[in-house]
Amino acid sequence: MWFFMRKMYNDKKKNIAILAGSFILFVSALGLVRTQAPIIGDVLWMKAMIPHHSIAILTSERADIKDPEVKKLADDIIKAQKKEIEEMKAMIKRLENEK
Repeated sequence: MWFFMRKMYNDKKKNIAILAGSFILFVSALGLVRTQAPIIGDVLWMKAMIPHHSIAILTSERADIKDPEVKKLADDIIKAQKKEIEEMKAMIKRLENEK
């Protein structure tokens, strides 16, 4: 975004600071995602996986699939992901009630 708007900001020091800050933030976020340090526990992991599974369902439902074998695969994915979402919701509820 900054690249397209850089001419709006004439202060080179501020532009460099914005780029450096953005780079540091990106590298830090990438490092945290890759390591998933001890901050990611059971409940947080499942809460992050539910949207991931929902995207798989949405993509499979909206795809314009013609081949019967691929259609079956998409249907199987939808069924499996819905089941896993329900399992994760139940586990989250159980784990949160145990606290």
